[in-house]
Amino acid sequence: MANNRITGTTGIDYMRHSGVSLDNSLRHVTPPRLPSVQQPFDIPPVGREVNYCAPVDEALAEQLFTAWNDALASGNARSVAALYSDDAVLLPTVSNLPRSGLAEIEAYFKHFLLKQPRATVLQRIVRKGCNKLTDAGVYQFEVSHDGSRRKLVKARYTFVYAFYAGRWKILHHHSSVMPQ
Repeated sequence: MANNRITGTTGIDYMRHSGVSLDNSLRHVTPPRLPSVQQPFDIPPVGREVNYCAPVDEALAEQLFTAWNDALASGNARSVAALYSDDAVLLPTVSNLPRSGLAEIEAYFKHFLLKQPRATVLQRIVRKGCNKLTDAGVYQFEVSHDGSRRKLVKARYTFVYAFYAGRWKILHHHSSVMPQ
């Protein structure tokens, strides 16, 4: 098979290109203009096979979340951003702007950490794959509000992790406040 990409994901993976259609009106057989170096994270580079799948279970999801939550508690935005892959995407809880790449993610957390957040998972669903893990559910943040008061904020979340070069990194993180 010449094309290893999943069909229909061009707009998801490459939303900076203008030919994105949510209703299939722009769908055609012309190949998209994509950067030649970009490829999905779960496809090994040409000529390299995946001969090892890192062990994945719910306990790992809990460990990765705890590491992220501990990084939040440190108050250091750079420590939080270091848990993300270089090309990660963050759809943050308290911002309307998607963040892509470590610099933008770190900038978001510099602002968010001023609220002194601490998260607790209320419900978790884990999906496992070879060198990838998805942890999705509901968490609750306790954040500082008006300087001295603490406030509880419930949110939905998804973390997609990839195991690459011997380390687990956050590839995609989506967090949105519950609509109620």
